[in-house]
Amino acid sequence: MTYEPPFNCNERIDSLCMEIAELVGMISPQAPLAKSPVLHRELRIKTIHSSLYIEGNKLGVEAVTAILDGKRVLGDGNDIMEVENAKRAYDLITELDPYSLDDLLLAHRTMMDGLVTSAGRFRTGNVGVFDGDELIHVGTPAAYVPEVMADLFGWLKTTKMHPLPASCVFHFEFEFCHPFADGNGRIGRLWHTLLLSKWRPVLAWLPVESTIRQRQSGYYAALAKSDACGSSEAFVEFMLEVIRDSLLPFAKPQGGRESLKAQALAFFAEHPTANVASLAESLGCSKRSAERVVAELKGEGVLARVGSTRSGYWVVVESGRR
Repeated sequence: MTYEPPFNCNERIDSLCMEIAELVGMISPQAPLAKSPVLHRELRIKTIHSSLYIEGNKLGVEAVTAILDGKRVLGDGNDIMEVENAKRAYDLITELDPYSLDDLLLAHRTMMDGLVTSAGRFRTGNVGVFDGDELIHVGTPAAYVPEVMADLFGWLKTTKMHPLPASCVFHFEFEFCHPFADGNGRIGRLWHTLLLSKWRPVLAWLPVESTIRQRQSGYYAALAKSDACGSSEAFVEFMLEVIRDSLLPFAKPQGGRESLKAQALAFFAEHPTANVASLAESLGCSKRSAERVVAELKGEGVLARVGSTRSGYWVVVESGRR
């Protein structure tokens, strides 16, 4: 029987996927995130620094930048090697097959070369994940790791699930298995970026790892919550929020924003007691996007709310009618 990871989609996940798709659609082929080598370099530095910082690397952004420029840096030898290895691993993204176990092992060998003796090989001993002295997760028994990973990659290659939630489910299942003696976190995040880039190439440069770093406690809390309930929804929701928020600085509407706001004003003029969810349905966008339109209109003083969220109504200010 084909393996199927435990996962139940919900309205929140559907809404986040729609919102992310809208944001990606706002990034033109000529946008800096798609085309700028300078921005790509800056984001790759942030990505490598953030992913290694999560794992305890003590080097700052300046030192990481210097190492990637080939300069000598004072610091712990292993920390420096981690940066050099991570650059080589992320440079492989355009060449790696996200559905290949051999390529996963290649990425691990590149990322962990010289740092662990088992670089590029699945672990042969059992492992646990600790928060201080507290054991918070026990990885899959070593004897079953090759089989579990083969099943997971088989699912990933054949699933009909949308690439956005599928990439998040994979990330959780990978960390749950913990297939390597060391380097699971950084490889899991790299592979997630790889999967996103195969859906939309521009996402190869998205600094997802930087947002995870800013929400590190939430990252581990979401892993623990999904681990405890045996299904990945909590982690999928967390990661989709991370992807969305990582996209926001780079997504610019390609015209039509004023038209969208005009449609919203017309909608509330005709349906003053309607809610934002109804507006989203009318505009054909996600609820979060509709909320942003409403916030802009309120900020411009052309839309006001009278009364409570439940029993109030909207007022379109006449001077703002378009």
